[in-house]
Amino acid sequence: MFDWLVQTLNKIKEISGSIDKYKKDTVIQSLPSYSCVSRAKKLLEQNKPLEAKEVLEKALSLPQKDALVYKYLGIVYEKLGDNAAAVENFQMSADIEPQDKEIWKKLGFALITVGKFEHAEKSFENADKIQSSNTDTFTGWGMALMKQKKFREAREKFMSAIKFNRYNFSAVFLCAVMEIKLEMYDKAEMKLTFLANVCPNESNTFEFARLKALKNDISSAVHYAQKSLEYNQDMLPAYILLGQLYANSFNKEKSLEYFEKAEQRNLIAPSLYLEWAKVLEKFGSYDDAKLKLLKAAELNSDDLEVMANLGLCCVARKEFDEARPLLERVLEKEPDNFVVKQALGITDYENNNIDNAIEILKSNDEDCVNCYYLAKCYEKKNNDTKVKDYYEAAINRNPQYLASFIDYSKYLISKSEFDEARRKLRKALKADENNITLLNMLFFVSYVLVKDEVYEYNVKETIKIAQKIEEINPDLFEYPEQKAELEKLLQNSSERE
Repeated sequence: MFDWLVQTLNKIKEISGSIDKYKKDTVIQSLPSYSCVSRAKKLLEQNKPLEAKEVLEKALSLPQKDALVYKYLGIVYEKLGDNAAAVENFQMSADIEPQDKEIWKKLGFALITVGKFEHAEKSFENADKIQSSNTDTFTGWGMALMKQKKFREAREKFMSAIKFNRYNFSAVFLCAVMEIKLEMYDKAEMKLTFLANVCPNESNTFEFARLKALKNDISSAVHYAQKSLEYNQDMLPAYILLGQLYANSFNKEKSLEYFEKAEQRNLIAPSLYLEWAKVLEKFGSYDDAKLKLLKAAELNSDDLEVMANLGLCCVARKEFDEARPLLERVLEKEPDNFVVKQALGITDYENNNIDNAIEILKSNDEDCVNCYYLAKCYEKKNNDTKVKDYYEAAINRNPQYLASFIDYSKYLISKSEFDEARRKLRKALKADENNITLLNMLFFVSYVLVKDEVYEYNVKETIKIAQKIEEINPDLFEYPEQKAELEKLLQNSSERE
């Protein structure tokens, strides 16, 4: 019996000894890995990611796989800007130690940076299972949904993030952005007002400016967009927004000034040249707009909006062969593209396919350019009422689109409606007081009217128009004989007195 007990005790000692040896071996094996991670952490604190990477890579050669090594390698690769490698290492760490409270969150954010938004969603879901009610987890989760254009679901996640930390300013900001997307403007305004008071920066104030613009509060929109530039002079979206706001207020000079400032600061991007071109189109400056669009196309040849607007500019410049492939390319993917439809309507007008042109252009007769070409279409159909209605609509919708004034005035002159033509020309000159075409036309209608009723004051005022043109460029004055006639009339009148 005692022999049996001795044998049993010896067996227990053997087992105990092997366990102690296993524990000892495990500790010894894990120490180098732990040591490497500690050294790497210190190197990261000293902003030496390359040295940290070298240390961690040595730890990979150890027989035991350590989740921490992969985790910190992921952090190193993030700092080095190699997001794909960061994802790979965070995933390895998560596979080895899936209960790590931080790893799924880190993996989620890394996945967002490489555009794997659905995978990021799953990663944040895992993070929430391991550590629920974390504000950063819900922020990242919302970002993954936002990137997939799931705006309502994203807003819910951002609201959860705010619930767990009302001072999570990133979540508050992104939630406001989602609310703008969802047209929940009042809720967005509350959040952006809070941010403007608590932590104002270029992003918050710019988004506030954009919201004010959507609510048609133009003066406030301008104020906050300019405020955004005070925080960051390289905030390109603010320059673009200011250019658009001043264009919508028909302040051409101020509008173009902001696009020029952005270019001077070397904030070069396709969006800058595209939006600049659209403003130039708004003012009828198709030559300049085309140059900007060509620059945008150099930077991004796949942008359909650039292609559509470039096609429109070519059509406006009667470069139909150049426009055709551009417009066809857009139509393949966006058959209802408004800009392309407008270009096709203008093309039909120029090719004398008037009924087709009218049908296309009438699809949006709230647009100034469409109204202008509809007026020209009805001129060809001799429909006086609709000609005047559409010209009036064009100049009311955009008093800076001078082509409407010029052609409307020509039409009125052709109908011998000189008084009305003069009124239109005077209104047009408020937008561009030195426009030679307008000044020549104004001189001509004034000359015709003054001949009917010769008053010294009217004669002098008409001669002043001629003198203004000559001061700008005497070679561009078209009516020297008529001016001489008026000067003779004035002289005869003085002699009679």
